[in-house]
Amino acid sequence: MKRFRFSLHALWVLRGQQEELARRRFAESLRAVDQAAAAVRHARAVLAWAAEAFQARALAGACAAELQQERTWLQQLEEVLRRRIQVWQAACSASEAAREQWLQARRQREMLDRYHQRQRHAWQQAWLRGEQKELDELARRRATGSGTGALGHLQTGSMP
Repeated sequence: MKRFRFSLHALWVLRGQQEELARRRFAESLRAVDQAAAAVRHARAVLAWAAEAFQARALAGACAAELQQERTWLQQLEEVLRRRIQVWQAACSASEAAREQWLQARRQREMLDRYHQRQRHAWQQAWLRGEQKELDELARRRATGSGTGALGHLQTGSMP
């Protein structure tokens, strides 16, 4: 019997490569989320430090011009924090989209894996039936005395 050959082998390999690429994109998106979250934490820490400094200067009796400058600085830090939060949210959305793409690619590859397994199982069953048929034929020949006694006429292949 012929060796097993998966008829969709090229597509199977392609789906595996697509899944790997989607997995890598998802991993990269998770790193981007982590970096954006770290930037948000840093901006919050700087803003908290600046707010404490502003409060301390206000309680110390700083002049209005200095307080206005520090207030402007606080507003700029708040804007930086808002932008970083937006970047983090966008990274989270992109990560979720990358995760969905990875899961879709994985489902498509798994579908082909199951088809490959069914096809291989069917081939193995056919191979076993062929082997059994040849063994039955050999036993029948021996029982009727028409066999030559040699096994050279059998063309059994080895199962991979």
